[in-house]
Amino acid sequence: MGLILDLADPEELIGFVRGVEQELTANRLILSQFLPNRPLRGITWSAMMDTLDDEDSAELRAWDAESPIGGRQGIRKIFGEVAPSSKKYRLGEEETLRLEELRTSDSGPVIDAIFNDARKGARAVSMRFERLRAEAIWRGALSINENGVVQTVPFGRDASHTDVLPSTVWSNHASATPLTDEIGFLTTYKATNNDAIPAVALASETIVNHLLLNAQHRDFAAIGGNTPAFLNLSQLNRIRAAYELPPIVQYNVKARVAGTQTRLIPADRFIYLPASDEPLGATFTGTTAESIKLAAARAIQQDQMPGMVAVVNETDDPVATWTKVVAVGMPVLMNPNLTFVADVL
Repeated sequence: MGLILDLADPEELIGFVRGVEQELTANRLILSQFLPNRPLRGITWSAMMDTLDDEDSAELRAWDAESPIGGRQGIRKIFGEVAPSSKKYRLGEEETLRLEELRTSDSGPVIDAIFNDARKGARAVSMRFERLRAEAIWRGALSINENGVVQTVPFGRDASHTDVLPSTVWSNHASATPLTDEIGFLTTYKATNNDAIPAVALASETIVNHLLLNAQHRDFAAIGGNTPAFLNLSQLNRIRAAYELPPIVQYNVKARVAGTQTRLIPADRFIYLPASDEPLGATFTGTTAESIKLAAARAIQQDQMPGMVAVVNETDDPVATWTKVVAVGMPVLMNPNLTFVADVL
């Protein structure tokens, strides 16, 4: 299977799929804001597992005296490998014959088909990495066993931050006390993270709808003795702000897995996440073999090699033209206790 470089300009095609990826991560696949891409040389990543514990404050010393030696806070190092994710789409013999017919006139329809397939591939690959980010965040670990990729990576999140139960499930609108529960959640989070506070609370539409009907929330929204029958999300977040709780951001992303629409984060999980500038972790992204070949053929520049790429290939038996999108990467939680997961339903 050989690369075709003269049908769709490689630089243009790569720029196109990366634009699709950026649009998705900005507007829908938002977990990349918390585990942003970090370029990686080779295929092996390593990460220092950190904490937000402060170092002992420095001491004064006499002039020309030796500086005191700082200690380390039990940091551990973990290793793993990035893995490729890809999709390819076929233009068969009939399309190839049309391509030959159009070479002397208008090849636009075939080029359009290639870019349409590239868009589909970019969405599919972006979604696979979002699924990995979601699993890392809500499970506190990765467990992968597909197409020969077998990896188990426990990031070591404390049990006190994992699948914490409320006093009463939040689907019980009359008796549940989610504000009280969350004050407890927040106390645990701050105690573990040196008083750092979460920036957002991820919640499904299902959880949000239960909170909008919750009696404790509605009582706090009462005006002149009149308690509303239900709230809206803006009212809910105003109440939360009064208790210094992070605003709720709805996350309802689903991906089709083996033909079935599957939630990336279960509908009953309520998750605290830190500000995007806190050192939660990263998605290590490598360089694909395809981009190395493109650079060797001088079809792209060296600085364009890292990241998602799209290529056009051809086969002879049967004759076919293939559009493939591929990226290499793996998300890693370096400070897993900056996440907090409650199982509230």
